[in-house]
Amino acid sequence: MPMQRWDRILFRAGKSWFDDDVFKHSAAVSFYTLFSLAPITIIAVWVAGFFFGQEAASGQLSDQISQLVGKEGSKVIEDAVAASRPENTSWFSMAAGFVVLLIGATTVFGQLQESLNEIWGVMTKPNRNGFVVLLVRRLISFAMVLTVGFLLLVSLVLTTAISSLVKFADSYMAVSPIVLQGVDLVVALGVITVLFALVFKFLPDVHLRWRDVWQGAFVTALLFSVGRLGISFYLSHSTVASTYGAAGSLVALLIWIYYSCAILFFGAEVTRAARENSGLNVQPKSKAVRVTRQIVEEVKKNGPVTGGIVTKKRGERG
Repeated sequence: MPMQRWDRILFRAGKSWFDDDVFKHSAAVSFYTLFSLAPITIIAVWVAGFFFGQEAASGQLSDQISQLVGKEGSKVIEDAVAASRPENTSWFSMAAGFVVLLIGATTVFGQLQESLNEIWGVMTKPNRNGFVVLLVRRLISFAMVLTVGFLLLVSLVLTTAISSLVKFADSYMAVSPIVLQGVDLVVALGVITVLFALVFKFLPDVHLRWRDVWQGAFVTALLFSVGRLGISFYLSHSTVASTYGAAGSLVALLIWIYYSCAILFFGAEVTRAARENSGLNVQPKSKAVRVTRQIVEEVKKNGPVTGGIVTKKRGERG
């Protein structure tokens, strides 16, 4: 892609990033994520543990979380997981515990879908079968949770393979460990890119091709990978933990989640800007309708409206 085109895309995405009030959306998703992290972690470990064993999957996920949010943030998540894990007492309690986990794990994806819809300028149409719509949304969200577990499985397999290559290289080849560490970083970047691509492809109520989402997903993964180093440096040199006392680790984790959400929404803006830069308009799915930001606020305040595509005002994006 020509550099001049990238300049236009990034400028447009950056402007829309502020216009769409992504900081408000980041705060909302961060709040729901705090309550969904433990259920998502448990289900992801269940999925990966089915193939590799619970201990191996749990250990791998713990290592990855520590690399992302630090030891203190990882401890907060591990404690929440331990408190949320269903006890093996009876089938009824296990089933009830699983339902609670399912609701908790899918809640954050519901909020994320709503935020992405606002970025794309669409809103779900009013539907009399509200329960059916809610059920479909929960199923989509649960599929995303299972995908997280599958990607954990892929990451575990690749990490095991790379670890074996490192041992083989040390014994029989003159390959620098730095090269293999570079391969590990590339693999991790690839896994994160796939995860963001799935979010951008399936959560918003708009029709998107796979080639529409890869650019935004890669930019998001790159910023996410680089930015986590910056946020880790900030948290390690700031007084956040000491200022909030016992809640310091939780606050630090919330800051990290907030940053990650802001980056994810910037990737969504890049995805939309790249599509519109190619001359393609937003095409809502059959259950959604295009709206302007003004209409969104009116619907939230006064209730749903009917109609198809809502014509945007001159100069207003949506």
